[in-house]
Amino acid sequence: MLNFILHPCFEKEAASLKRRFPFFASGIESFKRICEVHFDPINPKQVIAPSKLHRVKCSESFTIWKIELAVKNLRSNQFPRVWFAVRGATIAFLCVATHIDNHDNNAMDRKAEVLTSSFFN
Repeated sequence: MLNFILHPCFEKEAASLKRRFPFFASGIESFKRICEVHFDPINPKQVIAPSKLHRVKCSESFTIWKIELAVKNLRSNQFPRVWFAVRGATIAFLCVATHIDNHDNNAMDRKAEVLTSSFFN
């Protein structure tokens, strides 16, 4: 069983997206169930396609990933991107953005690295 924790920054951004996209919350819950299999610390199985899951940074104690989160009623190019960190049996959701809002991937990658330090350092 994995532990999921939410960074306050993620909670704020997610609240905004939930108001705009009613199915965002169900997308996060579905993703959590998939993570239980994909990131199982004892017996992981690849269930997320490599084209949807991108490793942002790998360090000794954690790995930062970015996922294209499938959300009902959105086209694939509109799917929100969720940055999260994995360390053992803990997954920390860090930040979320959507191309609809024209976010900068590099800036979000840097932001995720900074936010990770509040959980794992």
